[in-house]
Amino acid sequence: MVALGARIMTFESLSDPVDVLTAFVDGRVRPLRFRWQGRVIRVRRVTGEWTRREGTALLRYFSVEGHAQGTYELCYDPRSARWILSRAWNAA
Repeated sequence: MVALGARIMTFESLSDPVDVLTAFVDGRVRPLRFRWQGRVIRVRRVTGEWTRREGTALLRYFSVEGHAQGTYELCYDPRSARWILSRAWNAA
């Protein structure tokens, strides 16, 4: 747990497959919302975007803020055309 101001945030390191609705804006992928643990989480804003090479694949990562006070790290793996939720920070 991490204390941020008056809020306490819990951190989870995950590798959960998620369904992600995306849009292409100005030639770039933007996650709009995703389904995790039976909940739909709408993306309020993308706070970071980066890539990481794994073998010949280029994994695309997005740090996003949800509308419900959570911050999440999503990863798109083109080898299997699937999205993974790799990290989550939520208010406790």
